[in-house]
Amino acid sequence: MKRWRKMGIITLLSVGVALVALICSRHRYPVLFHLLGSCACTDYSEEVERLTVFNPFRDRSPEVGANKFLSDLRQGRPLAVAPSFSPAYWLQTKPEPLAFEWRLRHRRDQPHRVSLSYQFTRLDGQPVERWGGEGVVEVVETGGSWKASSFDVVW
Repeated sequence: MKRWRKMGIITLLSVGVALVALICSRHRYPVLFHLLGSCACTDYSEEVERLTVFNPFRDRSPEVGANKFLSDLRQGRPLAVAPSFSPAYWLQTKPEPLAFEWRLRHRRDQPHRVSLSYQFTRLDGQPVERWGGEGVVEVVETGGSWKASSFDVVW
């Protein structure tokens, strides 16, 4: 019985130390583990293709800013972007909203700038209903909020 109690205490302490380490590394390490992809199909394949384990205690405010940008883009609303960002020509001239879904696959943090790699699915209603794509949204911190500073997707 004492042996099980000792094992339980050691396990509980180990889990506690791991949680404290995760919480302390919240801002420093948003990605705990990432396997690079082997396909060089597009510029973003290495970040999107393989497994990424995110830190559950990471600061998600850059992701919220990118999700707002992508949601506005999908709905056809005016884009809230950083002053230095001028959307590509096809973003400005597309008459109807783009129908697509996205899933965060990788994140790379730099001081005041975060690059978020996404896997996109385009829903066009054409004979081929679903297209796969990969892309990146780069967000910068401006005035206490995160706004898109660049966007690129490859379908």
